[in-house]
Amino acid sequence: MNRKRVIEIAANLFLEMGFLYTSMDELVRVSKVSKSNVYYHFSNKEEILESVVDYWIAMYNYAMEEVLNQQQFSVEQRVIMFLTHLSQGVQEREFKGGCPFITLAIQCPAQAIQLKERIGMFFTELQSKVSLLITQGIERGEFRNTIQPEEVAALFITNLEGALFIAETQKDATIIIKTVQQFMQLLR
Repeated sequence: MNRKRVIEIAANLFLEMGFLYTSMDELVRVSKVSKSNVYYHFSNKEEILESVVDYWIAMYNYAMEEVLNQQQFSVEQRVIMFLTHLSQGVQEREFKGGCPFITLAIQCPAQAIQLKERIGMFFTELQSKVSLLITQGIERGEFRNTIQPEEVAALFITNLEGALFIAETQKDATIIIKTVQQFMQLLR
């Protein structure tokens, strides 16, 4: 329970204050978990960062699996559901760390190569899932059959990351949904 609490608090503090600017003392203070208990679970802040990345991966994967399994809705409706979930998270974080993965990848120490690779694998897996959704849209007649799902999925993620960044800088989560709705129109 304490381990989970530290990870959840760190997940928000790293986005709000930055990994480098969040001290272990700040984690202890905000989480209300004793310093000895924090160090029982984590030997250093880098280990917490690894757990935070895993936390965000699990959160996104869970939300994406929910979308993939709701076959009764169109692909666009499912994507909008997923992005509505993301938008709510961005708003709850007061637009800090629009995309947690990019924010954390930029902030993590240069020697954290495996962590950056883990984030890269997350995007590879996300692209595969989006490609699957695009393929479903083609098969269901929602999208043109001339598009290439893998290429469209890569473009979609790039587009989404840009929308997340702009939403963060303009403090307007509606940009995320509007951008994706425009993107979906291009696929029809």
